[in-house]
Amino acid sequence: MKLTRRQFARVALGTGAAFTGLHALERPGRDTTLAKYVDPVPRLPTPAPQRSVFPGSDYYELTMRQASWSFHRDLPATEVWGYQAPGGVGLGYLGPALVTRRGTPVVVRYRNDLPTTHLLGAAVDVTLWREVPGVPPDPPGGRNPQDFPLLPNVWTVPHLHGGFDPPQFDGHPEAWFTPDGLHGPAYTTMPGARPNEVVYAYPSEQQATMLWYHDHAMAITRLNIYAGLAGLYLIRDDVEENLALPEGDFEVPLILQDRNLTSAGALSYPATGPTPYHPQWNPNFFGAIPVVNGKAYPYLDVEPRRYRLRLLNGSNQRYFHFWFQDGGTRRPFWLIGTDGGFRAAPLRLTEVLIPPAGRLDVVLDLTDAAPGSRITMMNDAPTPYPQGGKDVPMPEIMRFHVSRPRSGPDPSVPPDRLRLPPLPAASPTPGLPRRQFVLIANKDAKGRSTHLAINQRFFDDPVEDFPKLGTTEVWEYVNLSGDGHAMHVHLVQFHVLDRQRLDTKGYRAAYDTWITGGRRPEGRPVLERYLRGAAVAPGEQERGRLDTTVAQPGMVTRIVLRFDLPTGAATPATYIQHCHMLEHEDNEMMRPWRIV
Repeated sequence: MKLTRRQFARVALGTGAAFTGLHALERPGRDTTLAKYVDPVPRLPTPAPQRSVFPGSDYYELTMRQASWSFHRDLPATEVWGYQAPGGVGLGYLGPALVTRRGTPVVVRYRNDLPTTHLLGAAVDVTLWREVPGVPPDPPGGRNPQDFPLLPNVWTVPHLHGGFDPPQFDGHPEAWFTPDGLHGPAYTTMPGARPNEVVYAYPSEQQATMLWYHDHAMAITRLNIYAGLAGLYLIRDDVEENLALPEGDFEVPLILQDRNLTSAGALSYPATGPTPYHPQWNPNFFGAIPVVNGKAYPYLDVEPRRYRLRLLNGSNQRYFHFWFQDGGTRRPFWLIGTDGGFRAAPLRLTEVLIPPAGRLDVVLDLTDAAPGSRITMMNDAPTPYPQGGKDVPMPEIMRFHVSRPRSGPDPSVPPDRLRLPPLPAASPTPGLPRRQFVLIANKDAKGRSTHLAINQRFFDDPVEDFPKLGTTEVWEYVNLSGDGHAMHVHLVQFHVLDRQRLDTKGYRAAYDTWITGGRRPEGRPVLERYLRGAAVAPGEQERGRLDTTVAQPGMVTRIVLRFDLPTGAATPATYIQHCHMLEHEDNEMMRPWRIV
């Protein structure tokens, strides 16, 4: 019997390639090189859903486990983490791609079968949640300690990023669970979960788009995702299928990451940092080697036809500003979708920026590509973005080899003739004030990093933001730091309204005075007095549904958000916003908010 929406809500609640180059591996005192474009990019496996467990719903089981994986032809296999479906469906690293249809509920049983000792255990920094003798307290006077398991242990919680899902299945950072069955204070599940599991229900009420699931565990998200806990989730619908887009072998999901690898092939992540406050934590991390679907510098054999590339930036902090280098020219491509689905019209580009956690839906037209062509995905985004200062360039990512004859006619529509569905304008609810979020990278008197913050609050401070169900608000990210923060809001797909320059020095001084004076509402600095110049509309590539955007340094970035709730959700409903530069998220640039 098929589940009705009401029943669902009730359940929800209770080959070879030419040698073309080398890249140095990360190994102090040893020059080991890595050949480029010798591994084919892996295709992400897609498990078949079970439909008898919850009739009317797609049901999956995903087990988090440690497995062996080789990142490159010339490197031995090493231990990694990933999600695996029954029957061994999975690469070992990352997770399989889940595919469903709009309106089909999806139930996922996530199981934590990881070792109790973290794969990157030396980088686990306990000072992110408690005070340690001999380590300066951050903040002075200490913070409220979090009730984490004693180490060694590994806590995880899956989050469907970009999902329009009930709060109890959103993957709250404190809803973690461990291999030995311990639970965090926000742990929730559908009935029938074992102690080391959660069972989550996703209504899939969104239009066709590509989401991704990844770990969201408090204080160790950066390490769990780096180890491999991430995968894709695609929603299909009739609108998408009637567009005549490239499909099957010609639709290629690509997870872009940066990683450091030792000469033994193992993942390498720094276990010491620059600050005495959190000795194992780094405010910035950038890997030196591009990894796409788990392979370093891979290639993809292609035909002279159109390809649909579904791109995810799955890096911890690295931005990608990429283009397709074809001989001496940049081959144009067409942007047809962003985080939350299709744009209103195709956009012809020769370069594009994708922040951490961002997704792009791109059509690369190779119908005129000469046989034997080599087309390289290039990148020149600075690290950190946009100011630079860390010399970790990654100029090449992967390569497309036009090495196959056309296997048959190309029935896809040329991208410039695509007629995409209209994109409704977002209109703020009249009379509502703009909600301000001040982004600060805190340092001590010697300029050493302590923690980051939104509105100078810690994650566990009381909720302060209560948008009302059915309203549309404008949020202002006031960035007083030097980084471009990739701000992500759970639940909603928003629109970027504009950006405006800011007198950061003057506003920071006034803001600090207001904080030390007790945060009296009537004394809060008036942001408008510190704005400089006219507001600037977003670039064309940002015009679409987004769940992650760049809060540029020294600017106010404004977004428009509507607050609705999915099947299986009721008010009050608590969700999260945070910087998706994972090292920032793990050290307090994350806050809850609540729909009422």
